[in-house]
Amino acid sequence: MKKAKTDPIQVQLKILKVQETLFFIDSELISSIIKIEGDSINIEFGFKLEINNEKNELIIHLNVKYFYPTDSELSKLIEIQTSNSFEITDLNNLISINENEIEDKNGILPSILGIAIGTLRGVLVAKTSESKLSDFPLPIVNPTEICNSMILQA
Repeated sequence: MKKAKTDPIQVQLKILKVQETLFFIDSELISSIIKIEGDSINIEFGFKLEINNEKNELIIHLNVKYFYPTDSELSKLIEIQTSNSFEITDLNNLISINENEIEDKNGILPSILGIAIGTLRGVLVAKTSESKLSDFPLPIVNPTEICNSMILQA
């Protein structure tokens, strides 16, 4: 990801929509596990960006999967996908996607990604509140590190 060094700017942004696009929980598998050990849970996290410059809209699609070792394989306990739509004034001057590269011209993407991750974490907590997974919320992640190491999925 390219980042330009610039002076701080004021960005106007509005959350347009948060949508849960997929939810899967293997209740049978979770019930069969006597005690879930937190360090045994493997978590996969992914995201994809979508930009509509005509509408000044940035959409962040997030996906989280929890896996648990069973016999000789990792079995999926839960999967959740959300779509977070933001309206950002003057978006085309702030973020652009060209081929396989994202340019974050003013360094705002980590903040927006952080909002989307926090929203997904809240949905996940609500969905697992009555299960054995309630003690395993999505761990804290650093959106800046994610943005610095990401590979564009377009």
